[in-house]
Amino acid sequence: MQRPNRLCGRWRKFGWAQAVMHFAKSASKVVMLVRAGNFAGTMSKYLSERILSQPNVQVRFNTAVSGLDGDDHLRAITLQNLSTGKEETAAATRLFVCIGGSPNTEWAKDTAIIRNEAGYLITGADLLINGKTPACWPLQRNPMELETSVPGSFAAGDVRMGSTKRAAAAVGEGANCITYVHRYMREPKIAKV
Repeated sequence: MQRPNRLCGRWRKFGWAQAVMHFAKSASKVVMLVRAGNFAGTMSKYLSERILSQPNVQVRFNTAVSGLDGDDHLRAITLQNLSTGKEETAAATRLFVCIGGSPNTEWAKDTAIIRNEAGYLITGADLLINGKTPACWPLQRNPMELETSVPGSFAAGDVRMGSTKRAAAAVGEGANCITYVHRYMREPKIAKV
């Protein structure tokens, strides 16, 4: 008997809905675990209806993974109903965890680093409005590619608006940031007039 794939995490982006539909193509059953009580505010009505109508996809709201069991591979997971606290164990050999697309940038809210409405740090040319730097930008030059609105402060990976959300890309951006830091350290700091 084939065990179902289980997916859990925060479902706030189109990519997660795509992941569910992708797994549904090859799995006999996909169980989607959602900590919230519904999809409201997390995806479009079209996407939620598409997932809910997929015959081999079961969506379990108010559910979280509270334990894993296995030795050299996964055998079972413990699920907790977040409304009642009740736990149950379910056979599973695969668990795909989606940690969400919300950046952890609360630390930047009281700084001059500009974030978009979703909390992503805005960098480089994305800071320009009609070709002009933001009022908080103190230098004559434009921000470098991965530079935030604070000169010498760079962002790489998923925290940055417009990132590709891939680990390899984040590593590459991080390496580029080192180059930009060296460039920043060498340049004269010429203030805006």
